[in-house]
Amino acid sequence: MGIILDQFYYDAFNEIGNIGMGNATTALSQLVGKTIKVSASELTSLDPDRISGHNEHKKVGALVKVIGDLNGGFILMLDDRHSEVLSKILLARTEYENDSYMKKSVIIEVANILAGTYCTALSKFLDLAVIPSLPVLAEGNAEDMLNKCGRYLNGKVEHIMGLNALFEIEAEDEYHSLSGDMYMLMDTVSMRTILDRISKMRT
Repeated sequence: MGIILDQFYYDAFNEIGNIGMGNATTALSQLVGKTIKVSASELTSLDPDRISGHNEHKKVGALVKVIGDLNGGFILMLDDRHSEVLSKILLARTEYENDSYMKKSVIIEVANILAGTYCTALSKFLDLAVIPSLPVLAEGNAEDMLNKCGRYLNGKVEHIMGLNALFEIEAEDEYHSLSGDMYMLMDTVSMRTILDRISKMRT
């Protein structure tokens, strides 16, 4: 693969992430009528073994394939407990608050919003056509979910960029802080496409 990222590239990725998370904050808040702030740690390049090595907890999340100028996708992973709490909060005082199917659908929609806003930021920032598909539910440990990614996404998963997403939710007299992991998965051609577009910003 032989791709080395310097600080300029990381700064560009993080700026794209900040734009995406800001848009996700607005979209989620409007969706559920609660104040939801989504922030993220700095994006880092990860080895698959570093992710799959954390198998002690069951994960719930969703996979989002992207097409267009890039091959790959996104995966959102939350610990089962955090997934349950997030679903409960977002469905509170609705007719679906005890519906197990809708609880899983909420996580799919959260992944859809996060991936969609990140794709929009990528498209605008780097002038790329990046179109997200509808999300697919994924459950199991981290290794199970990565294996499902390999079967579901176009191309090989050769590069993984990861960040921790923090959800801060305020509703009337309650406050919750929950976290999940979001990964962008790409093949080498897609990674080089992104880096070429970022490189043009140096001039």
